[in-house]
Amino acid sequence: MRIDRFSTGRVRPKRASQGARRYFPGGWSERTLPVNVFLVHHPEGLCLFDTGQTARAASPGYHPGWHPYLRLACFELVPEDEIGTQLARAGVDPGTVRWVVLSHLHTDHVGGVGAFPGAEVIVSAVEWERATGLSGRMRGYVPQHWPPGAEPVLVDVSGPGVGPFKGSYDVAGDGSLLVVPTPGHTPGHVSLVARGSGAGGGAFLGGDIAHAAADLPADVAAFCARDGLAVLLAHDDEL
Repeated sequence: MRIDRFSTGRVRPKRASQGARRYFPGGWSERTLPVNVFLVHHPEGLCLFDTGQTARAASPGYHPGWHPYLRLACFELVPEDEIGTQLARAGVDPGTVRWVVLSHLHTDHVGGVGAFPGAEVIVSAVEWERATGLSGRMRGYVPQHWPPGAEPVLVDVSGPGVGPFKGSYDVAGDGSLLVVPTPGHTPGHVSLVARGSGAGGGAFLGGDIAHAAADLPADVAAFCARDGLAVLLAHDDEL
């Protein structure tokens, strides 16, 4: 099973990781992080994990300035960096993507959803409930930018547990693509365990469970090491 990484631009955080001063203008870090998206070439179809950011997010007014959470990151990308354009440039028709699995619904993970109108968009039911409507806006989501008519498939990851994960949702029906609950960054955050057809190996696509493999929860790190899973994260610059 082949997995391709694409980076939909960069995100610049604040220098300070804590404190009220982060919410005031300025104070940007000199370091930026990638906004990674992963394309899984599965025998039954292409599966995209997260859709990255949209170039509109780099324009003033896209994110409401009144919400403090949305003042903590500055996105740096142009239209050519969006995932739909990148896939087309790589020879992949976005219309051929069968599944889109979203780790969660923060703006830098759902910005490219509109490029895949024919895909089955899989979202945690918990995450969808928290992210939509006025309450979603108050929590720092941007439901106003969700593509009109894009109906997600809401899942409750209540299937059999795997490793340290209490449940799962079987995307392909054969255990090779398992959505697993990884709450923490958000209560409805999920990850994807992608396994090849061999006796071992594959990948753990962890979204925002951590920024680097060294920061994974100990039980998840042990599971990945035992099963020979590569760790692929949304903002890891060391991949």
